Amino acid sequence: MTTIFWLALERARGRIVALALGFLAFELVVGLSFASVDQNAVRQLVEALPPALRALAGGADIATPTGYAGSGYLHPVALALQAAAAISIAAAPARETEDGTAELVLSRPLRPAAWLAAHFAAMAAGLAVVVAGGYLGGLIASRVIDDLAPVGAGPLALALVASYLCFLAVGAVALLAASLSRTGGRAVGWAAAFVLISYAIDYLAQVWSVAEPAGPVSVFRYLDPPGVLRAGSVGAGDLIALGVAAAVAATAAHVLVSRRDLTP
Repeated sequence: MTTIFWLALERARGRIVALALGFLAFELVVGLSFASVDQNAVRQLVEALPPALRALAGGADIATPTGYAGSGYLHPVALALQAAAAISIAAAPARETEDGTAELVLSRPLRPAAWLAAHFAAMAAGLAVVVAGGYLGGLIASRVIDDLAPVGAGPLALALVASYLCFLAVGAVALLAASLSRTGGRAVGWAAAFVLISYAIDYLAQVWSVAEPAGPVSVFRYLDPPGVLRAGSVGAGDLIALGVAAAVAATAAHVLVSRRDLTP
């Protein structure tokens, strides 16, 4: 199991480093750009926007340091970088099933659940590196730009813990898809569809009263970096909800992979 864990990380090493550096650079640029923002002008502009557009920033007041920095972690680029890390690594079992590697590995005395657990652990470790990159980018910006001084290292870390759990749940769903699929492309497609649908549900729940009751089923409902940076704390309920989502999806994946034949 340990060998599979390190092998999975080795195969994804270049991807992990690239995504971590990309996340770091993006959040650094977002933070540095705050120095050129006219806060009063931005506030007037935001207040003039319709609710549908304000919802894209999570309803944050981007004219404030915490709102501006926090909204950078809700930007589609930031979300896509983390989703790419979680999904691409978690889909590895499906790719191994597709090319026959899984059949070779499992011909040894190794239970399918242990094989999948090693891949889940690799995904969790790789995602942690990528999220850490985003944290460092935001932290450096907050230390370089005086106007971002209200963005504390502690609250920023809490915001990224919630982000990590959110995409850990996404990765667990990708792992579930990989346990059901015999091709890597299909597993990635199912997991990507989950992310897009979840994002759409969260967005519609904010701007359309009819869709509001469906909001809690989206993992993005529990992700609020601007709110965490503003309050200096994260809701325990949000962390629990994300942790439970990850645990349920991962458990389902392990149960299913133990019951299916992985040979083509």
